[in-house]
Amino acid sequence: MSRTYNKDCLLAHALDLLGERWTFLILRDLLLGPQRFGDLQAGLPGIGANLLSKRLKELEQADIIVAPTSNETGAGYRLSPQGEGLRPAIREMMCWSIEYFMERPESSPAHECIYTDHLEPDSVALAVELFARYCPEPDLSYVAHIYIDDFPYTLYYMNGEMVTRRGADTPAVASITTDVATIMQAFRKELTLVEAKPRMKLSGHDKVITHLLRCIVHAEKHAEKDLAPTAHAAVV
Repeated sequence: MSRTYNKDCLLAHALDLLGERWTFLILRDLLLGPQRFGDLQAGLPGIGANLLSKRLKELEQADIIVAPTSNETGAGYRLSPQGEGLRPAIREMMCWSIEYFMERPESSPAHECIYTDHLEPDSVALAVELFARYCPEPDLSYVAHIYIDDFPYTLYYMNGEMVTRRGADTPAVASITTDVATIMQAFRKELTLVEAKPRMKLSGHDKVITHLLRCIVHAEKHAEKDLAPTAHAAVV
């Protein structure tokens, strides 16, 4: 922590700890699971190795992340329980950003980011988690896989909350295979459910697939007839 607000305020103290440039983006990337130093740097164009090392050390000293030990060959940095506790705050900030920039009339890099079909799969997978908050199913619990442009992710849904992780090693009850463009267009209400389903491969538990489609396709209230299997997207 190189600078301080010197203010007797809990928000100021939190910003003393987390307000440096790149810190929240490092935490965002770790929300999806452990990352090695090189992977973090590759996913954050513009950050130098020295600055990344400094930010990681600061977060480790604050017990927000856990660094790999010398015995953990190939392991990455990961969130500590305290770091994981920042997930709701980061999600809220991202949701606020989406709503704010979509409503702004002027063009901006943030606005263009929302309207591109060329985001990284990590960003889109995390967005599925964000939008799950608008489709609460508190009595539904499941583990599902989603493959976005061949990148695998696992979705854990419990108590009305979704958590997304990289990889698909955990057994799952349902699976969706699709691409960045399809999901982004569905998020932006440019595809109806009938239009989106032929661009997806769906398999697994019927109720889970129904819920996942609601999290992704926002153009309409989903009718049961639209959620039924099709020749191109069978739910098995």
